[in-house]
Amino acid sequence: MLKDGKLFGKINIVDCFVLLIILLLIIGAVMKFGKFNSGVEVSSNQIIEYQMKIKNVRDFTIDAMQSGDIVYDSQTGNSIGKITNVEKEDAITYDFKSTGELIEVHNSDRCDAIITIETDGSVDENGYYANKIVELKVDSTKIIETKYVKTSGTIVDIKIKNMDSGEQVNKVEV
Repeated sequence: MLKDGKLFGKINIVDCFVLLIILLLIIGAVMKFGKFNSGVEVSSNQIIEYQMKIKNVRDFTIDAMQSGDIVYDSQTGNSIGKITNVEKEDAITYDFKSTGELIEVHNSDRCDAIITIETDGSVDENGYYANKIVELKVDSTKIIETKYVKTSGTIVDIKIKNMDSGEQVNKVEV
């Protein structure tokens, strides 16, 4: 069986051990990083609608965002949806009076916006994913880009819409 360090006189024993180790490493990597052990059902092809609040920006920043514009995640460069609605509000800031009291101040030079973005995505027990890549979480801040503007905003609301009727199926709010 063993002759001159070779198995059956043809195969080197060291080569067999190296191949066995490589095979075990491949199997281990597939088990660790593959989908075999996930047990989590991912709901794909969902329409996710979420709202971002953009605070304290100038008018032309909000005017540059229009319905139909594609929104990209600045970190990954991936599309995270299409703007469906833009609502402009007065910007509110806070200032201290000379007495030390904190007061609410309406800033006439700046405004806030709520933009509604719709995207294809997936949902699992860990969260919502725009285009199955970029994670969306309520209260998370994202730097977003459109064709004409780059700004940051906070996600304040996420809804899952029914594919057939467009009605809201699941809603998460702050």
